[in-house]
Amino acid sequence: MRPLTFSGHNRFPVWTPDGKRVVFQSDRDGDLGLFWAAADGSSGAGERLTKAEPKTSHVAESWSPSGNDLIYSVVKSRTDESLWTLSMPGRKAAPFDTVHSTSPIGAVFSPDGRWIAYTSTEPGRGATIYVQPFPPTGSKYQLFTKEADQPHHPVWSPDGRALFYTPGPSGFESVGVTTQPTFTFGNPVATPRPFGPGSPTVRRLYDITPDGKFVGLVPAGQADSGATTQMIQVVINWTEELRTRVPTK
Repeated sequence: MRPLTFSGHNRFPVWTPDGKRVVFQSDRDGDLGLFWAAADGSSGAGERLTKAEPKTSHVAESWSPSGNDLIYSVVKSRTDESLWTLSMPGRKAAPFDTVHSTSPIGAVFSPDGRWIAYTSTEPGRGATIYVQPFPPTGSKYQLFTKEADQPHHPVWSPDGRALFYTPGPSGFESVGVTTQPTFTFGNPVATPRPFGPGSPTVRRLYDITPDGKFVGLVPAGQADSGATTQMIQVVINWTEELRTRVPTK
C-alpha cells in the first residue's frame, strides 16, 4: 500500500475501467475540481480534468465501460447537486439532462454503458431511484417501491440484469431489470447484507465486484457474517517506547 496523492485534500476516488488510473477530487489548486493519476504513481502529481467554479465542488461518480465518459456531480451546496458528463476524447463537460437532487446522486453506469441509475431527492418527496438511457433521450424510468420507502444507492449487477439498492433505514433489496423491448423493473426481492447501508444523505458505503461479491463496511462486533471487522488500537505512552528505541546523541 502506498500514497497516490501528496498535496492538498484528496477525496472520492474512482477507478477507471482498465484499472490504470484513479480519478479524485482535490483542492490542491484552490478549487474542488477533478484530477486523475496513474495508479502505479508513474504520472506524478496527476492531471487536472475539471475546474470547479467558486463555491462548488465536483465529485466523480462512475465511468462508462469504454472509459470515454465520466459522470460526475456538481455540488453547489449541501442541498443542490446536479449531474454532468465529461467526454474524455475532447474533455468536453455537459449537463446530463436536468438531473438535480438535494442529497448525493450516486450515479452508476450499467455494465453495457447504455444506462445510468441514480438517486434523486426532492423536497417533500424523499429519495427515489431513476434510470435513464445514455446518452439521454428524455426518457426516465422510476423505481416504484412501498410508499414509506426511500430507495437510494443503486448498484448494477455485473450482468446488468438487476439493480441492488437500499430501500430505507434498514434492509437491502434487488430488482430485476429488462431493457428490451422496453425498459421495465421487476418486483423487489429482499437480499441479505452484512454491511451497513448508509442513509441517502451520505455517499454509498458499498460496492459490487465484477464476480458479484459485495464490498462494504461491517458494523463492529458483527462476527457471524464471516467478514473481518475493523479494529482500532490505542497505544499509550508511545513516546516512552520511542525514547528507548531511538539512541540519543
